[in-house]
Amino acid sequence: MKNLLYRIILIVVSIIWMIPILWMIDTAFKPTPHIFTIPPKWISPSYTLEHFYHLIEKWPMGQWFINSTIIAGLSTIISIILAIPAAFSFARLRWRGRDILFIIFLITMLAPWQVNIIPLYFIMNSFKLLNTHISVILPIIAMSISVFLLRQFFVTIPKDIEESAKIDGCSSFQILIKIIIPMSLPAIAALGIYIFIFAWNEYTWSLVALQRTKMFTIPIGLKAIQGAYDIDYGLLMMAAFLATLPVLVVFLILRKRIMEGMSWSGTIR
Repeated sequence: MKNLLYRIILIVVSIIWMIPILWMIDTAFKPTPHIFTIPPKWISPSYTLEHFYHLIEKWPMGQWFINSTIIAGLSTIISIILAIPAAFSFARLRWRGRDILFIIFLITMLAPWQVNIIPLYFIMNSFKLLNTHISVILPIIAMSISVFLLRQFFVTIPKDIEESAKIDGCSSFQILIKIIIPMSLPAIAALGIYIFIFAWNEYTWSLVALQRTKMFTIPIGLKAIQGAYDIDYGLLMMAAFLATLPVLVVFLILRKRIMEGMSWSGTIR
């Protein structure tokens, strides 16, 4: 009975969360006159692709998708490559100042992302990196959350496995490559999804760093489509719908790894 109640609650909450998404999809394919009907209707008498065609003709959505894909993809790959050895060092190796440096990492996580905007702007401007993909990628790969999350997972891996590998003559690098990384693939996949979604949705800093229309990412493009005085809701909802598709695809591809990470983490604990 208790499990049934939990399931009912989860279903209700899921439906509530899905309502805005379903409304967005419905509005994206509605003819403009049907969007503003009163009372609003969930099921339109007809659906159309007119908003999609207008969007492609009026705005460089293809270029924005390429920009977002480059930024999110490179940010994810580079962050994981840098975070794995750093997290392994914090979790498994002993060296002077390790704990102090890790505390500094934790402190940097407490600061809001927005406090870095002004110093970041001056740094990027001094290196002539504004209006480039690098100006958005660098702050993302510098986030300490990647190292923290992987470090927390590495700590949960039994040390007996590592000690057995050392007896067999494995170096720390071999242990990382042959044992830690294969056992941590679910956690790495989950981290990859987190970074990809964060980079794909990043708005505040990108709005400052990217001023040219051709360099816009999807979130900034949505703001441009919205306009200052007039909002074409059909066009905006179509752009928002298209913007959610890559994130959804990445999640569907890696969701098995996420579930494996949850089950594996629970097992080794």
